[in-house]
Amino acid sequence: MAHEETTTFFDWASSQGVSFWEVMARNFTQHGPVGPMQTPGSVLLSADENRLDILISPTQFGLLSGLVLFLFLRHKITRWREEHSHLKVTNNDDVRRAVFTFLTFLEFLAISPLLLTILLVFQVYRIAIQTVLRHRHGKHFKGLLDGADVVWAIEDQNSRGMINIMANVEEPFTDWASVDGSTSAGILLTLRKRISARLMRNYQPHPKMFWKRSVELGYYFWSDQSELTVEDYIRYMDTVPLQAGLHFIEEHQLRTLLSKINNRQLPANHSASWEVLVGKQPLFDEKRNMLKYPILFRVHHSLGDGVALMRLLLEAIVDKEVPSRWKHLSKLKVMNINYILKQQKAANHHRLAVGDTFFQRVRKILPSASELAAQRDKLVRIIWTIYTAPAFFHDVSRRQADNNCIHASQMANDKVVSWIHEDHNSGTSWVEIIKRTKRLIPGTRFSDVFLTALSSSLEAYFNKQTSTPPKNLTVVLPARIEKETPHLRLHNRFSVALQTLPIAPRIQMNDSNRHYAFSKRIRAVKRYSDSLRSSSDYLINYWIMSKMTCLFPEAILRKILKSAHSTLAISNLPGPQQLPRIQGRELKNLSFFIPNLGTTAVGITLLTYGGKLQLGILADRAVIRTEDEAHSILMGTIEEIERMSQLLEEM
Repeated sequence: MAHEETTTFFDWASSQGVSFWEVMARNFTQHGPVGPMQTPGSVLLSADENRLDILISPTQFGLLSGLVLFLFLRHKITRWREEHSHLKVTNNDDVRRAVFTFLTFLEFLAISPLLLTILLVFQVYRIAIQTVLRHRHGKHFKGLLDGADVVWAIEDQNSRGMINIMANVEEPFTDWASVDGSTSAGILLTLRKRISARLMRNYQPHPKMFWKRSVELGYYFWSDQSELTVEDYIRYMDTVPLQAGLHFIEEHQLRTLLSKINNRQLPANHSASWEVLVGKQPLFDEKRNMLKYPILFRVHHSLGDGVALMRLLLEAIVDKEVPSRWKHLSKLKVMNINYILKQQKAANHHRLAVGDTFFQRVRKILPSASELAAQRDKLVRIIWTIYTAPAFFHDVSRRQADNNCIHASQMANDKVVSWIHEDHNSGTSWVEIIKRTKRLIPGTRFSDVFLTALSSSLEAYFNKQTSTPPKNLTVVLPARIEKETPHLRLHNRFSVALQTLPIAPRIQMNDSNRHYAFSKRIRAVKRYSDSLRSSSDYLINYWIMSKMTCLFPEAILRKILKSAHSTLAISNLPGPQQLPRIQGRELKNLSFFIPNLGTTAVGITLLTYGGKLQLGILADRAVIRTEDEAHSILMGTIEEIERMSQLLEEM
C-alpha cells in the first residue's frame, strides 16, 4: 500500500470532524487512518514522531497563541473594570444627568428666597409654641422632640413606631417538676433590680427613658410627669393556653403571641417609651435538652435608633464583667483605677505643657495636614450635597410606586412576625458564606450578597402567590450617619435611602452556567448599590430628618412623610460577638423587628450576634396573612445562602 502523504492536524480534522481538544486528550499522538491514536507508554517515539509541527503549522500555532493571549487579556481587562468600577468614562447618560442637576439647581436658586422664608416662619412659630408649652408645664417641660425623634412620633394605630428586641435565656432541663415558674420569676426580679439600680437612681444616666411623650398645639414634647414604676415597665408576658400536662410552648405558638404583642400600645396610654416582657412559659429544645425563656424588649423608636437601643439593652440588664466584690471599691476615688489613670494623664500633660516653648504651643494649636484635608473633604461633600439636593427631590417626586402583592395601599392593625436563628452550637456559619461570596467580585458588600439571596426568595414567594413576580421592587435601607460615642446617648442618628432590588430566580444547581448566572445577579444588585452609595441621598435625607422635620406641626408633617414608593425595609445591625449573660445564663437568639412606616408593610432585619446570623421579619397582615408565609421568605433566603455555599465548594 502506498505511503500516505503527511498532512497537518487541521487538514485532517477538517475532513474527519475531530476537535483539537480530542487530540489533546490523546496526548497529541500521531494520526492514523481514523485520527490520532493512543501511543503505549512503552513505545519510544522518534524525533519526527514527537514533533508538534506535524499537527500544527507555524502560522496556525501563531493564530492559536494569539487567541489564547486575547482571552487572557480580555479576562484581565474585565477584572480591572470590576475592581475600578468607580472610574467610569463619561457617556451620554452622565452628560444628561449633569445638565439635569445643573438646571434643577438653578431652579432651586430661583425659589430659594421663598423656601427660606417659609422655613424661617415655621422656626419662629416653633419657638413660640415651645415658649407656650414651657409656661404651661413649668419645670416638667423637657423640650420638644427634635430631629428624627419626631419622624417616629408621627404614627397611627395601624403602625406604631416601636422596635421589638427578642432574646432567650437558656437553662438546662432536669425534670418537669422544676418548671414551676421560679426561673422566670428570678429573671423578672433580676431585671427590675438592675433597671432600678442602674437607670432609676437619683442620678439617672438616661432620663429620657422615663419621660412622657405628649403632643399639644401640633408639636410633640417630653415631660417628666410620668408616675410609672419599675413594675409597670417590667412585667410578665402574656401566656398561651396549654393542654393539661404541658409545661412548654412551641415556637409557632410564640410567633403567634408576638404577632399580637408587637404593635400593642406601651404603658400609660402609649406615652411611655419602653417596656420589658418576661415569658413564663419556656420553649423546649429537645435535641440539646434545654429550656429557653423568651424576653421581649419593646422600645419606641423616638427614644433612639437601633444601635443606641441595642447598647441600652445590653448595658442595662446583662451581667457586668466586674466581680461583685470589686464594686464597692470602685466608689472610692483612691481605689478607682480609671480615676487614677485619668489623674496621672492630666498631671503628665500639665508637666509637659509647662516645659513647652511658645512655638511648640502654637504648633499644637494649629491643625495638622490630615485634619485640614479632612475638613476640606467635609466641606466639598457639603457643597456637593447642596448642589445635588434639588435633583434628588425631582427624582423622588417622579419615582413610581411599587406594584406587587406585598406592597400595601392601606395597612391593617394586625401584624405577623417570624425569625430564623442560626444555632450557636452548630458548625454552620451563614456569615462566613456571605463573606466568602462577596470576595468573588471585588467591591461587593455584605448587604449585596444578602439582598441577592433575598431576591431569589421573594421571586419564589411572588410565583407562589401571583405567578407573575415583578422585575424589581424598592427597598428602604437605613444607615447610621454618625459614629457611636464611647458613652451611650439615646438619640436617632440614622438616615434612609431607597434602592432598587432586581428580582431574579434562585441558583439552579443543574445549570451548566450557574456560576456565571449567579455572578450576574450579584453584579445587578451591586450596580444599584454602588449608585446609591455614590449619591448624596443618605446625607440629604439625614438633613431633612434631623434639621427640618421638627420645624413643622404634626398635620403638615404627616403629609410630608407620607410615602408610597417602597415595598419593604431592610435593616442590618452588627451585634456583640460575645454572648452576654443574665444571672450567669447566656442570652441566646437575639433578634429584632423594625416597625412599619407609611405604606411600607414589610420589614426584614439581620443581626450578626456571636458570629451567627439572626433574621427577623415583621409584616402587616394586609399583605402577608400568616406567620408561615412570613417564615417562608426567611427560609428561602437561608436556602439560597446554602446554595451559595455549594457553589463555593465547586470552585
